[in-house]
Amino acid sequence: MATPRRHVLVQLPFPSTLAPHPAIQAYYRDYARVLAGALPDYFVPEDGLWEMPLWIAHLAGILESIGGDVDLLDLSQVSAEADRCAEAALDATEPGDLVYLSPLAQNFELALAVSRRLRTSGRGTVLGGNMAPLATPADASLIHRGQLSPESVLDLLRHEGDGLVAVPPRTRGRISWTPSYRILEGYRASVPLLRLNASHGCLFRCSFCGDAWSQQLHVVERAALESEVAELESLFPDTRLVYVGDKSFGQSKEAVANLESVFASRRGYKFIVQTHAVLVTSDLIATMRRLGVVAVELGLETGDFDLLRESNKAAKGEAHYVSVIRALNDAGMIVVLNVLGGLPAETAASHRRTVDFLQRTASDVSLYNLYNFVPYPLTPYFAVVKERIFNWDFASWREDAPPVFRPYHLTAEASWHAFLEKVAVAHELVGTRLSGRSHDVDGRG
Repeated sequence: MATPRRHVLVQLPFPSTLAPHPAIQAYYRDYARVLAGALPDYFVPEDGLWEMPLWIAHLAGILESIGGDVDLLDLSQVSAEADRCAEAALDATEPGDLVYLSPLAQNFELALAVSRRLRTSGRGTVLGGNMAPLATPADASLIHRGQLSPESVLDLLRHEGDGLVAVPPRTRGRISWTPSYRILEGYRASVPLLRLNASHGCLFRCSFCGDAWSQQLHVVERAALESEVAELESLFPDTRLVYVGDKSFGQSKEAVANLESVFASRRGYKFIVQTHAVLVTSDLIATMRRLGVVAVELGLETGDFDLLRESNKAAKGEAHYVSVIRALNDAGMIVVLNVLGGLPAETAASHRRTVDFLQRTASDVSLYNLYNFVPYPLTPYFAVVKERIFNWDFASWREDAPPVFRPYHLTAEASWHAFLEKVAVAHELVGTRLSGRSHDVDGRG
């Protein structure tokens, strides 16, 4: 194939936006009301994506750093039908262009169908993302597996025609290139927050996490972070809420120090971070307050701490989690617990312990991010449950949908029922906050 004239990055639609589960949809409506009440700048977009597709900014920055001519094709509002998306992509490209797709599970089959159609019309296609391990050379001109970097992308392009490129995990390193947000300027004023990483990767090994494969941490160099923030500030001057995408805030002291340094002279910014309970200390909380952190997403996953340890998640036990939650709440931060239903080894007792934990800590927790486990191919659990997967329709692989595999101790139906009960409990607790009634679960309300 000839050298591509352009690199075209395609954001595909998500089928799940068309059929959300009514109970989950109702919960997240109240979730948004609570968050908007605490953060006046927060809003839920009526149309379009909830946040900018960050993979596009990062890949555009890499391609531009190696001299590429890069364009965006945003199909997020197009009907999630292969023919419609393929026709739109054909209209926007020419033979010789190289088209990049980074699907999630629910639009994976859509991406493959679009890729095949483009290839028959003389376009090259590149497939990456967390589903790439399930793609074959027949699905795309190039398949990228692994950590994105200028080096890995150059290596990818050198293998054009080979079909498959597996990039091994890098050791701890530094990131000196800057994402390009120029390509996403059309999202100005249409998203409630910006997403920023001071580091990439994760050193924890949680079996349910799609980042566990990496076991690596790459710090964004301060100069690159400064350049990225300056561009965000220029292109999105009215957006002052920033979600820090570092998988576990505080894993890298250098990354945290770089954030503090870059934002020291920038006023009015507020931050949401996600972290691991074992990383939260009084010093980290003090740092969060200096930085302007207003909300902390804390990974709980399950109230069964034996199940947590079985899932390779470092945990010091329930008493430690409770103390961390209370310390964050006492520091004036919104505490959001990440709750993961449908773990392969979850039992009825595990579920009950989780519900009990949510109710006992309700006076110190404002919100809950609720997910049902999906065995994405980059999670360590994928290899464990692969033979138990009974639904290979990837459009059904959603974190707000029933399990696609047979759990070990529950039926799939019982597992789904347990998840919906978690949603109902969380909704009741959030509804209590909205109504202004105080919690009186453990005597602290």
